[in-house]
Amino acid sequence: MADRILTWYVDQPEAGSVSQGQIFCLDQDYQLPAVVRFYAKSAPDAADLVLDIKDDGVSIFTNKPTLQKGQSGQDWWEDFNPNLHNMEKYSWISLEFSQTGGAKGITVQLELLAEYPEDAGEEDEEDV
Repeated sequence: MADRILTWYVDQPEAGSVSQGQIFCLDQDYQLPAVVRFYAKSAPDAADLVLDIKDDGVSIFTNKPTLQKGQSGQDWWEDFNPNLHNMEKYSWISLEFSQTGGAKGITVQLELLAEYPEDAGEEDEEDV
């Protein structure tokens, strides 16, 4: 189960290097990889919908999540950049669309797991 879920809703997405919807500031460190889910009320009909989630302006993906022409949802996306292992506290998290394909009513969720210190469990055992 996710410790935090960031959710964006963009009714009329615009392609380009412009943040869409809310920009989130993380309240603690979170692990990568995470899980991304995304849906469209109106499926892309002209081309694929391609989105990107950025951590302080840097993509968290190796391959950007894509909703193929005619599809309305992708339940699971885990193609994260293998060089990234966490998203740090106070990072700014934003959503961008490389192309929209005419899709409308886009909901994107990023499900994050908190990063806990490895020795936290050992300290708890010593306190008992």
